[in-house]
Amino acid sequence: MEKHKTKADNSDMLWKFEAGIVAAGAIALSTFLTVVLLRQAESGPQPVSHFIQSDFDVFDRGFKVGSETCDVGLASYKICMHRSPLEKEIQRGEILPAYIPALGAEFRVIVATSLKDEHLRMVRYGQTLVLLEPESRRVEAVLDLTAPDFVSAQNGRPQPKV
Repeated sequence: MEKHKTKADNSDMLWKFEAGIVAAGAIALSTFLTVVLLRQAESGPQPVSHFIQSDFDVFDRGFKVGSETCDVGLASYKICMHRSPLEKEIQRGEILPAYIPALGAEFRVIVATSLKDEHLRMVRYGQTLVLLEPESRRVEAVLDLTAPDFVSAQNGRPQPKV
């Protein structure tokens, strides 16, 4: 006895076909989104472990805050940076002396500069920015903001390029 296909059999087969199309579409969409998100993550700002030219350039020089002339700072936020006696004692590659506190730089200074590796802390001493490894207190990078140019600002020693 031959079994005849009924409407129920046809609709069951049609449902399986439609489910297959939906599954294939979902796989294609998830693959596309994965690729797009990976490319977007790669093209975003990458953290660095040193200072770059834009870190030096973001600071204003020779401006006034009220009646005071500032050698260096952030004019738009009225942040004027003054010399500190501690600046002379900080050298790249050396351990920060225990008597020098490792307090983070001002929020506005951190936001204005490029993204740094999360294992480093940016510290400001007077008119100098320092990247410090907080556990060992090792000075990874130094940037003198009063220097005439970026190369001089790095204690005269070239640092890696981005």
